[in-house]
Amino acid sequence: MGTAASDGDTRSIAQLYAELTTYLDDEWGRAHQRWVFGEVQKFSDHRSGHCYLDLVDPSVTGRDAPTLKAKCWRSTWGPLKGALAGAGLGIEEGSVVRVRGYVDLYAPRGELGFIVTSLDVEALRLATLGEHARRREELIKRLSAEGLMEANRSITIPEVPIRIGLVASQGTEGFNDFLGMLDASGFSFKVTLAKAAVQGSRAPEEVASAISGLVAHGCDVLCIVRGGGSTADLSAFDDESVARAIATCPVPVFTGIGHTGDVSVADLVAAVSARTPTACAESLVTIVREWYAERVGAVSVRGAQAAAAVLEETADLVDQWRRHLGVIGRHRLARAGDAVGARAGAIARRAPTAVSSAEARLGARARRLAPLARRHVTSSADAVVSRRALLAAYDPRRLMQRGWSITTTADGAVVRSVGGLSAGDELVTTFADGVARSSVTGVERDDA
Repeated sequence: MGTAASDGDTRSIAQLYAELTTYLDDEWGRAHQRWVFGEVQKFSDHRSGHCYLDLVDPSVTGRDAPTLKAKCWRSTWGPLKGALAGAGLGIEEGSVVRVRGYVDLYAPRGELGFIVTSLDVEALRLATLGEHARRREELIKRLSAEGLMEANRSITIPEVPIRIGLVASQGTEGFNDFLGMLDASGFSFKVTLAKAAVQGSRAPEEVASAISGLVAHGCDVLCIVRGGGSTADLSAFDDESVARAIATCPVPVFTGIGHTGDVSVADLVAAVSARTPTACAESLVTIVREWYAERVGAVSVRGAQAAAAVLEETADLVDQWRRHLGVIGRHRLARAGDAVGARAGAIARRAPTAVSSAEARLGARARRLAPLARRHVTSSADAVVSRRALLAAYDPRRLMQRGWSITTTADGAVVRSVGGLSAGDELVTTFADGVARSSVTGVERDDA
């Protein structure tokens, strides 16, 4: 049997949590915030605006790794999220983060949590870059083992690559620089654009899809361009889906990605890589310009010698056709004159007969018109008399002469019922021989 504890050693659960809360506030409370680092096991950017993290100790493996449930309230997470986006970073499972905050004990559930008030963006950036570099090297090794690093570079570039498939974000500086260089070249390039995001989480999928879609358009080459940016901004071009889409593309791929650091994997597997979108376009212009100069130089001498012979032959042909056209013209004018004379004679012979026939038809119609007009006038006059008699029958003055009258209110409204009258209303009664004005002294309704 154990020794019974004294009253001073016994705590209720509420007292226990109260003492623990006091202790934690003194050591790890809001006024004593500290830094903690851990690997993100679960991450939730909740629609409420709050952020929830499950952090584990990266130095401990297996199921025994300690876990810390962390929360970042909306008022704090909003600015932190903006700072991460500005640095081209994001939190995902597997990221190692360094956060500052305080411990929170939630007694109703007996849960110990950590309230995040700050996040070390620079530490996350360095950790992300290190992880990115590791994945990049692993991807290069896999592509090399599969023989894909040289696959696109082995495809022959057409002699005159003027049908261009372009993967870019429309309206960006890189997009405008690329097209500006092509326009300034003086050559007629045909550009088919496949719009794609070139930064952010959607970029790898959209770029890879754009490359596949352009292949069906019969392009001579495909170009992928993007302006400068940080290593994090350009991470899409180290993505495996983009690298494989370029390496397996049946058309030569040119890249013009503005780098501030290392060459991307997309550059390594492409047929031709340039440092900027402008340089990418310039490489295409150079190929076309060299082809043009070579062809024009080869034919320039032969062209000058052949030009004189062509001019001499042309002059002889012109003289022959001039004489031929003169003979044909005179012959056709003579035939046209004969035809005009024949038609003029026919018109002169037929004119008197046509005039006489027209005069006869006009006289007949004039003789029919006079009786019709008289009948119409008579009929209209009878209708006028009938309508005048009908209107006279409905003339209110004739009814008044029989003893009828019309009563109106002072403003001219006809009184049809006693329903709208009340004592004091003024009435105007019109008779056949004059008008009488009266005032209503009372209203009696006929309820029968």
